[in-house]
Amino acid sequence: MQAKEIMTRDVTTVSPSASVREAAKLMVDKRLSGLPVVASEGRLVGMLTASDLLHRVETGTERRSSWFANFFANPDDMARQYAKTHGLKAHEVMSRHVISVRDDASLSEVADVLDRNRLKRAPVVRDGRLVGIISRSDLVRVLSEASVGQPVAKSDDAALQNAIWQQIHKQKWLDSGYVSITVKDGVVETWGMVGSPEQRNALMVLIEETAGDARVEDHLNVGTPNTAAGWV
Repeated sequence: MQAKEIMTRDVTTVSPSASVREAAKLMVDKRLSGLPVVASEGRLVGMLTASDLLHRVETGTERRSSWFANFFANPDDMARQYAKTHGLKAHEVMSRHVISVRDDASLSEVADVLDRNRLKRAPVVRDGRLVGIISRSDLVRVLSEASVGQPVAKSDDAALQNAIWQQIHKQKWLDSGYVSITVKDGVVETWGMVGSPEQRNALMVLIEETAGDARVEDHLNVGTPNTAAGWV
C-alpha cells in the first residue's frame, strides 16, 4: 500500500503572501496545528505551524535574551528569530525545510519518516507539488481495518507448531535452543528459557500472531540456565 492510497487529498493551505493573522485564524477555525504553504501550480515551499507562531511580539511571547547570550549568539540565528517574531507574511515566518513523502512511498517508508523526525503528519508530494497530507492516525486507521496474522487451523496441531517454529527461526533476537513449543488440541504451550522479559514478550507476540485465536499458555522462565528460578 502506498501513501496516495490513504492520504487526505483535501488539504487546507495558505499562499506565501497570506498574512500571519489570516493563517492563525485559519488554524483556529479549522482546528489545525499546521498549514502547508503553497505557491503557484501547487508547489510546496514551506510549512507554517503553531510552533512558528508560538513566540510573537503581538502576544508578548517573543524571546528576550540577555546581553550576555546576545554577545555570543550567531547573527543569522538572531535574524531568523526576529523574522519569526515580527514577520507579517507566511513566507517570512514559515519553516522552509519541509519534511515530506512521495505519493508512491510505501507505508513503511511513511512510518519511518514520521517516527524518525517525530512528526504527527507530513505533506505528500509528486514532482514537488502538494497532492495530500498523511498522518499517524491514517496509519492507525489502516491497522484497524487490517487482518492481523495468518492463523493456522486449530485442527492441524503439527502444521501450527511448524508455522511457529518457522517464524522463530527467522528471529535474531532469540536463542531458541532453550525454548520448547508444543501444540495439542489447538492449544500452544511454551516451555524453557529466554534471556530477558523483552524477549519473552516478543516471543509471545510472535506466537499469538502466528496462532491467531488459538489459546497460548506461557510457562517460560526468564534468565540463564544458572539463574532462572525453577530451571533444572
